[in-house]
Amino acid sequence: MYTKPASELPPFQQGGLDSLCGLYSIVNAERFINHSSDEESQQLFDDLIHFLSRRGLLSKMLIGGIIHTQMLTILDKVVGKQRISNVHIPFRGVPNPDLDTFWRSMQYFLDGTPGRAIILGLNGFHDHWTVIETITNRSIMLYDSALIKRLPRTSCTTVYPIGRRVHVLLPAQTYFLSNNVEDAGQYDMW
Repeated sequence: MYTKPASELPPFQQGGLDSLCGLYSIVNAERFINHSSDEESQQLFDDLIHFLSRRGLLSKMLIGGIIHTQMLTILDKVVGKQRISNVHIPFRGVPNPDLDTFWRSMQYFLDGTPGRAIILGLNGFHDHWTVIETITNRSIMLYDSALIKRLPRTSCTTVYPIGRRVHVLLPAQTYFLSNNVEDAGQYDMW
């Protein structure tokens, strides 16, 4: 049996063997919204790890990742209103919208107003949580822990992967985050 020499195998990147993209998406969204320092981001990450450890969930999340209901609890109990004042899930409990409707809602929210970010749940090619930095008519640009930079619209869907549409965007698992006072009346905290 032939075994490739180590130099021919790509090295794992930091985080390549764990499922902490959900935690990183929270830290990255908070950092993006508040322009947090490295120390503040480290403190938030530490708070997240301690919270999961106290609840006996750390090993489960390291291996299996974070599910939607756990994301909600973490955003509420650990991040809270002092770090991100408004969390809104516009498609919670709603059947999946078509891609155009979902795309427009994300564009409308990320209209260039500072202090906003979106945590996006993905399936298909990536089973992943990520942060949307900006969105155009053609692409989603990411602020991502796995260094994914861009999702072309032609590769996205809200239903199931087919053909070139390999990125399944999960509207019911997408969080619109804001620290804008004027958003308080428009968006619920779940």
